[in-house]
Amino acid sequence: MKGKTRWFVCLTLVVSILMIGALGAMAAGLTGDEILQKVDDEAASLAGGSLISVVQFDSVYADGTSASNVFAGMGKKNEGQPEESLIYFKEAADDTGTIFLSVKPVGEDARMWLYLPALGIAKELVAEKQKQSFAGSTFSFKDMGNRSYADKYSAKLVGEETLTIGDAQRTCYVLAFTARLGAEADYPTGKAWVDKESFLMLKSEDYNESGNLERTMDVLSLTEFDGQLLAGKMLATNAIDNSFTTITFVKRERPESEIPESVFDPENLATFEPATYGLND
Repeated sequence: MKGKTRWFVCLTLVVSILMIGALGAMAAGLTGDEILQKVDDEAASLAGGSLISVVQFDSVYADGTSASNVFAGMGKKNEGQPEESLIYFKEAADDTGTIFLSVKPVGEDARMWLYLPALGIAKELVAEKQKQSFAGSTFSFKDMGNRSYADKYSAKLVGEETLTIGDAQRTCYVLAFTARLGAEADYPTGKAWVDKESFLMLKSEDYNESGNLERTMDVLSLTEFDGQLLAGKMLATNAIDNSFTTITFVKRERPESEIPESVFDPENLATFEPATYGLND
């Protein structure tokens, strides 16, 4: 990885995009908007309570160079409370100890901070910085903090299609979505393939203001956690420069006790102890 400036090259779970999907009942006669809402609802059901995960990013850049990063994520969401997530950089060595924090109050946009050990302070990311590349990957800081759909996009059901994920055949709703008027959406239009049984988004395409395909996301393998169907591996591709990031979910687990609120306080990032939560394992 060519230095930390990779972080500030514009591109794009979540922790929510890191945690998308959940197993639900087969639905019939749903509208596009209702399906998109179920995508958000099922993702939120997984994020409920406290969750710890470890994820590996393997990125290949437009110039042919590559890099690998390993992140440990801590998320917490209780009804009526802010959605909180902390991402601790485990590897590569140059980045170890860096922390990304996102706190999204109910009904409000997320606030985000980046803690750099060399500076010893947490800097809040303004809206423009939130759109920039997270650790040189095909995801933005905003993607990593929170990516909901129903409040930002209206969707139309345009058909059904069967996708092959590993050795599994999954029947999907195909949605065409458009940014809602006044919404701070990342892209003006897009398409999504949503599993009919689990409401897990298995594939998506994002189109820019010129109508050109800019980014794709494909689930490459499936797994289960807490009885819910989830992505085991994903591929995010920048269709403009052909860079891409493969995301492998190494671990998901519920901690023995709920993660304390103090963990998600930006004033406490300098004293955060990853070993307390097994993040150094």
